[in-house]
Amino acid sequence: MFVKHLAIAALAMSGGLALAAPTNLALGKTTVASSYYNGGSEVFEASRIVDGITTDSGTPYNWSFWLATQGQNQGAWVQVDLGSNYNISNVTLFDTHNRGYYDRGTNAFTISFSTDGVTFQNVASSAFTQLEWQNQTAKDVSTGSALGRYVRFNVDSVYGGQSAGLAEMQVYGTVASVPEPETYAMLLAGLGVVGAAFKRRKKN
Repeated sequence: MFVKHLAIAALAMSGGLALAAPTNLALGKTTVASSYYNGGSEVFEASRIVDGITTDSGTPYNWSFWLATQGQNQGAWVQVDLGSNYNISNVTLFDTHNRGYYDRGTNAFTISFSTDGVTFQNVASSAFTQLEWQNQTAKDVSTGSALGRYVRFNVDSVYGGQSAGLAEMQVYGTVASVPEPETYAMLLAGLGVVGAAFKRRKKN
């Protein structure tokens, strides 16, 4: 989890080697969700999962967590656009229990990645324990080094029975140097030219 990353950085510094703390790629990025709860006097929008606050706090129009609409449980999702493709190593999640009500939140979930925002591939499945839901402790999910720009949190089951939710999503990884389609085309065209020249050379 993120605390573990910070401990490693501190240990390296104590040995004379300074390492920068890992960057949360999701912080402040664009979000979208299958739905969000709007009670008229209070809202729980998707953008709250990237505000840097890992617990349930805030005010009616500035709550720090996302809730799906009433009754949307399995099938609800919330998504972050990282802005570029990354080789994503892990995703750290913090559940919500809807302040002191403990009537909403996520149990089992699946994480999926996409490079185009259209086609998604499941990369990991897990679940918050009841203690992680109640105490809002971090759930660190390894995703290997899967490629993705869009990170989607899919809800498979819930706690509380009212609706799905999430307090915070943190994403960690490295920039992926993936050529654009035009670059691929130019590369293939260049290889074709080189191949043709090589064939002529062999004939001579």
